[in-house]
Amino acid sequence: MRRFHRIKPILTGAAAIFLLATPSVAQAPAAIAGVQSGSWELRDLGRSGARSQICVRNPARLLQIRHPGQMCPRRVLSEDGRSVTVRYECTGSGWGQTSVSVETPRLVRISTQGIDGGSPFNSSYEARRVGECS
Repeated sequence: MRRFHRIKPILTGAAAIFLLATPSVAQAPAAIAGVQSGSWELRDLGRSGARSQICVRNPARLLQIRHPGQMCPRRVLSEDGRSVTVRYECTGSGWGQTSVSVETPRLVRISTQGIDGGSPFNSSYEARRVGECS
């Protein structure tokens, strides 16, 4: 037991370094970090312009249009200054691969595909900030 007290600070420090170095699931990639929070209107480019609204408190929300509110681990497949492509896995409910291209901090283009609840999806959206979240 006495030896544990000597290594406990080392283990605690190592755990803290690991947690700080591991990106959060909710952390936004740099390419979309400047996207403004608020209420966003999504216009489905494949379904005669069907529209819906979502609240974006963190730009990472735009990476998971089809699995909202789920903490799904993701990995960045590619990223440059204005676009990012990620793949994420949601245990028990599916997966997705999403590309977001930032036109301005208030206008983005989103292409996403994957499996949601056992069914495939493939959608493209133009997303525009329209105000504050209610």
